[in-house]
Amino acid sequence: MTKKNGFTLVELLVVIAIIGMLVGLLLPAVQQAREAARQMQCNNNLKQLGMGAMNSEATVGCYPGGGWYFAYVGEPDRGIGAGQPGGWTFSLLPYIEQNALYMHAATGGDASSGGQLNNMAKATEMCQAPLKIFHCPSRRKTKNYVVNSSPTRNCNSMSTGAKTDYGACWGPYAMSTPDPGYGGWQNYRPGGSSYVENNSLGMFFVCSELASKNVFDGTSNTYLIGEKSMAANNYTKGLEVDGDDNNVYCGMDWDTIRSANKVPNQDRSGYSTTYYYGSAHSGAFGMIMADGSVHRISYTINLQIHQYLANRMDEQVFTRPF
Repeated sequence: MTKKNGFTLVELLVVIAIIGMLVGLLLPAVQQAREAARQMQCNNNLKQLGMGAMNSEATVGCYPGGGWYFAYVGEPDRGIGAGQPGGWTFSLLPYIEQNALYMHAATGGDASSGGQLNNMAKATEMCQAPLKIFHCPSRRKTKNYVVNSSPTRNCNSMSTGAKTDYGACWGPYAMSTPDPGYGGWQNYRPGGSSYVENNSLGMFFVCSELASKNVFDGTSNTYLIGEKSMAANNYTKGLEVDGDDNNVYCGMDWDTIRSANKVPNQDRSGYSTTYYYGSAHSGAFGMIMADGSVHRISYTINLQIHQYLANRMDEQVFTRPF
């Protein structure tokens, strides 16, 4: 009689239990490694945006501007600076190897006339062309998301559009966004009759066109662009409360701007640190300084120091937290 070898049911269950324990031990390490890779990609996005901002200043003499108002999108015929309705995200496109997208809605018109130049259909196509560089991979995928506040001045209405997970620095206080319009934007640039210095302490504001010479506190001590805070359960909803209701190429708005009015926070469900800095990462968020360098800023940063770093002209002496 031939004896057959094999596993007993008990032995099989023990092996399965051991494998389950090993998987349970390895899974957190795998997830941690994946998050580290996503954070590295996010940092790389910030580095490219920082390099683009530096190239902008070297080429045209100023950082990308803040734009006008949420109801506008970028117009390539109006160049880069105070006369550009679109926000910093649009003005940065030629310096992050996206000149074709920047020129997509060009008409070749005379911008000196002060009139509307955009090809509205082409502008809409531009606003529905998401770019990987504007997205943190720990937060959401690169695709179009719900738009609940569509631009109307120089773009067709849209229900979905491209987004950004990064916000330029308005300053240490809450933001105000007047609508300069085509006929009055000159008054809102530095030196204009409607320019309000107290509301323009950061690197970006309505009709901004700053250069490094305007950063009195030093470019290495001044915020430029960083990760913006959102509620974790609202990533796909396009809500105003998260500063995420418009498209990436709109003018001055919470979608593309953040302030240091409150301490930064990590994203979490049901809790929206409206319009402030933060990220989907644990421990810290990424920030580009005005010299183009990228740093991780702890969520435990002292609020006063956070506000000093957001102010380009307070001339405060402090110890940098990085």
